[in-house]
Amino acid sequence: MNLEEKLRQLRKAAQKSTRDLELERQLEYLRRLEQMPKTLPAQRVPKGIEHYVEGEVAANRWGEFFGVRQTLPFGRPYGKLRIGDVATADLAPLRLFTEDASLPKASEIVYLDTETTGLAGGTGTCAFLIGIAAAQGSQFVVRQFFLRDYPEEKATLAALAEALEPYPCVATFNGKTFDVPLLETRYTLARLKSPFANMQHLDLLHPARRLWKLRLESCALAHLEKEILDVTRVGDISGAEIPGIYFDYLRTGNARGLQPVFYHNAMDVVTLAALTVELARIIGAVEESGCGDGVVESSLDLFSLSRIFDRAGAREPAVLTCQRALELGLPDQVAPRALQHLAYQHKRERQYERAAQIWKELARSESGFGIDALEQLAIYHEHRRRDARAALEFVELALGRLEAMRSPSSHAARFTHRRERLCRKMMNYE
Repeated sequence: MNLEEKLRQLRKAAQKSTRDLELERQLEYLRRLEQMPKTLPAQRVPKGIEHYVEGEVAANRWGEFFGVRQTLPFGRPYGKLRIGDVATADLAPLRLFTEDASLPKASEIVYLDTETTGLAGGTGTCAFLIGIAAAQGSQFVVRQFFLRDYPEEKATLAALAEALEPYPCVATFNGKTFDVPLLETRYTLARLKSPFANMQHLDLLHPARRLWKLRLESCALAHLEKEILDVTRVGDISGAEIPGIYFDYLRTGNARGLQPVFYHNAMDVVTLAALTVELARIIGAVEESGCGDGVVESSLDLFSLSRIFDRAGAREPAVLTCQRALELGLPDQVAPRALQHLAYQHKRERQYERAAQIWKELARSESGFGIDALEQLAIYHEHRRRDARAALEFVELALGRLEAMRSPSSHAARFTHRRERLCRKMMNYE
């Protein structure tokens, strides 16, 4: 046997041993499967929500649901506030956002937030976790209602309605657009009476945006919690992750991932209550002091407050807060808007000379604020000073700027019409 034949035999032996080895591995795997117990070990059995969240299964005439109850003592700090402030705060200043409708006492308001299977709304979206919170005695009580599965929805909604019955007012964050309409749809589908029909509704999203949007990049609840209340969450999750976590729970039966969802929801309702108190505190203090000194440090917030007061018809604090914001200094992109806002407030109060002084300052701007100021100066000189020649000069200046800016013809047409009228007036005078 030569060397080449020996090499061929060695290769065949090696190939055979490889196949044999693979076969042995497969047989060993089958033997292990045969020896495994027919049921999974206890530690591998999916655990329900009661193993991760301290609560209890409750029942009513419609069936069972899972409920959680937590109590927070009034003395407990919550950022710059204390929990007890939620029960004792004067919320009357928030009438600025309720079209002058008075709110009940702070202890008679219930705060609500939902976690849902999606953000699109509609009949296919379900609120699987509903959190409410309110002052009771000397504690702030947070209650959560959880659907362990869809058949429990009717029982959960009925329990929520019973819990809301003592309260004349509900506070939410974007609840007028999302939470309450969604729940009302679920009540209709479940053929149950909605508890919200006779409740006053305070939605904090829009007041929060009107006050803090200029200064803050985001007015999301968690962001306001950090920036306004000095509260930092630890171990929280993004709201965008929550629907997927619930669907995983429904598919596997393992509730481990739901623990941070309950935490997220509880924090949301407590923060909502604290934010309501802080918003009322700021507005009330500014109304009392007149200009916000010692209460509002940001000039941007002062300007936002001025617009809030102006919109509500509170002229004096609107003027004072705007003036104070300008004194403290505003960013270049905001200052012209604040000057224009202040000028219009003076005009409404028939303080035309003050308004004209501001318009003269704004008229130097090459932006749209400057064009508007030139128009207002033309109106002022024509109707208040009875000086058609001066009014015409401002009109001509505005037309020259519009031509240089290549502004839409509608702007130029308005000034052209004014120029023609002023020219006729001057001819009549002569």
